[in-house]
Amino acid sequence: MIPMRRPLSILATGLFLVTTATAQKELTNRDIWGSQTFSAEYVSGLESMNDGLHYTVLDEADGVPVIDQYAYKTGQKVTTVVHGSALVPAGGKEPIAIEGYSFSGDEKKLMIETDGEPIYRWSSMAYNYIYDRTSKTVVPVSDITKAKQRLATFSPDGSKAAFVRDNDLYVVELATMKETRVTTDGEWNKVLNGATDWVYEEEFSLVQGYAWSPNGSKLLFLRSDESAVKEFDLTYYKGQLYPSEYRFKYPKVGEVNSTVSLHVFDIPSGTTATLPLGTDEQDIYIARLGFTPGGAAWFMRLNRLQNEKVIMTVDLPPAGAMAKLTAKEIYRETSKTYIEVTDDLHFLSDGKGYVLTHEQSGWNHIYLGPNGGSPRAITTGEWDVVSVIGIDEKGKRVIFSAAKTAPENQEIWSVGFDGKGLKQLSPTGGYNDAEFSEGFQYFINTRSTANGVPVVTLHDGKGKLVKELKDNARLKQALSDYGAVNKEFFQFTTPGGVALRGWMMKPPAFDEAKRYPVFMTQYSGPNSNEVLDQYAGRDHLWHSLLAKRGYVVVCVDPRGTGHRGHNFRHVTYGELGKYETEDQIAAAKWIGQQPWADKDRIGIQGWSYGGYMSSLCITKGADVFKAAIAVAPVSNWRYYDSIYTERYLGLPKDNAKGYDDNSPIFHVDKLKGNYLLIHGLADDNVHYQNAAELTNALIKANKPFDQFVYPDKNHGIYGGNTRLHLYEMMTKWLEENL
Repeated sequence: MIPMRRPLSILATGLFLVTTATAQKELTNRDIWGSQTFSAEYVSGLESMNDGLHYTVLDEADGVPVIDQYAYKTGQKVTTVVHGSALVPAGGKEPIAIEGYSFSGDEKKLMIETDGEPIYRWSSMAYNYIYDRTSKTVVPVSDITKAKQRLATFSPDGSKAAFVRDNDLYVVELATMKETRVTTDGEWNKVLNGATDWVYEEEFSLVQGYAWSPNGSKLLFLRSDESAVKEFDLTYYKGQLYPSEYRFKYPKVGEVNSTVSLHVFDIPSGTTATLPLGTDEQDIYIARLGFTPGGAAWFMRLNRLQNEKVIMTVDLPPAGAMAKLTAKEIYRETSKTYIEVTDDLHFLSDGKGYVLTHEQSGWNHIYLGPNGGSPRAITTGEWDVVSVIGIDEKGKRVIFSAAKTAPENQEIWSVGFDGKGLKQLSPTGGYNDAEFSEGFQYFINTRSTANGVPVVTLHDGKGKLVKELKDNARLKQALSDYGAVNKEFFQFTTPGGVALRGWMMKPPAFDEAKRYPVFMTQYSGPNSNEVLDQYAGRDHLWHSLLAKRGYVVVCVDPRGTGHRGHNFRHVTYGELGKYETEDQIAAAKWIGQQPWADKDRIGIQGWSYGGYMSSLCITKGADVFKAAIAVAPVSNWRYYDSIYTERYLGLPKDNAKGYDDNSPIFHVDKLKGNYLLIHGLADDNVHYQNAAELTNALIKANKPFDQFVYPDKNHGIYGGNTRLHLYEMMTKWLEENL
């Protein structure tokens, strides 16, 4: 626990970025956003092979993509699985490009994804080809004269493939390439089969709405009827004489959601059955689905308010008719606030139980549960588990990530099923992310610190270093050449007694006797973290640029953010924006009291939830902040989607005050400082409607402000020269207004 009061403490780690007065290259936005100068190297397309002794990666040889195989024991290349030049379809002249790949269960075939086309944040469509490693043939998984496929996968035994096309689910027998249409009622903006709608994808991170049974004889799939969901319109200009319109289903708070149902298709008999969901309630979510190792279907059901989670299983007959199916409840969890949906649920292969996480102790921990019985904690303490990576059943241990040593860190750990033998597997300190081999004999870890580049290392299953795979020495040298500025971690306590944590970046040749303008950056959304001992990529370089131009750059994680326990996270329930704004204002006041800070020149910036926060800070904190930049902000939670908003605020009819009291639209009359509002006109997530209504409110209040829009750009505002333009504009605006 952090003491209630303590002096400013500098906790920076891995300080090797050069900030001396030696000759350095001038750092510009073009270097950061318009070049590859600061690109990092990673291990791309990493896949563990079945034997747990080898892995494959997507490499490049003479400018051509290749899939290479390596040995975990040595980290050395063993062979090339396929060279991109060999992927010429029958009757074709040119090889297809490798944009993604996966092995069949027996590893005799590869599914190659090519010509991908994004849909929303995670979803895409593409053409998929089957490469037979024995015959060296390349064939399309389906007729390429038809629409592209989505979510193409092999069956576990590799004999079949499945995909979604035009909102219907298909199965292909690979020996004959015979295609079976599993569903027939799929239609754009009406019914989806096997894929999820916009809000499930965005807020549950559930994109693939189907699953194979372990023996490959059945498909469990989600059907979403979105006919009654209201549509949202986006306008695209794209240099056309007449703009085009894109209409999609987007359920806003309190409005109608898709009606969902679960079905199982038995491939041998060609029959489909509907699964019982264990409730007559229609307004529910099926946030996760799949098969247990024993072949039972399972699903995770939430009520609309997302304060009740139920996990159920349905036993299925081996084949044929499935008329009498019964859902059995194996786990139920309720909360006075909300329950987050994660991928931490893992069923044990012996069929006797499962592993999951929840927060009943006040911290997010791992529990081992018998089917239908009370789960038992196997991790404890005042620290949060971040995610369950996997279950090593042979070693009888759970592999997980956690912020155990400090909220800024993420380490990789293992613990026995009995809760004993807690062991850190990753290197000490910093932020670690690991991918394990089949059987958990090895893992490949990516570690960075706030001031240290990503380093990719190979370890055995107990954490022993085998080999360094990527050291990013070129990037490290570039950071030195351009004089990237170090982050320093600090802690302070607000007048209300809340201990907060942050980092700051000071100008080179910092002089405590001088007064510096302060630029605060933040996100502040529920269960997020920006104050991490993790390299932040190009954001770090932009903040270095600002520091080198005389600004002290500061970031503070307020209440509501992660790695600090249940109470710290959930305090914002029903009042999004209230406590976060109080904490950012308190942080600005604390900074303003430092001898080196110019308290009359404090600005704040953020994107998305962070833009919402910077808009609240420049209004509710008008006497504290001189300037604010809001990129793609929510301006009124009534305009946002159902799943996210209702999780944290409930329904608007039940909590009108919670929705309105902290919407920037209702505080514009307080604005005194300089305000820049930026939004993409084709933002499918936080619609431009938010900026439009905020603009109307500012005009009505007769408040001057600056605004910029990006036509045809979504929530990420990227593509071509866009990011460079955006950051050049924000940099210039800050220099003129802060």
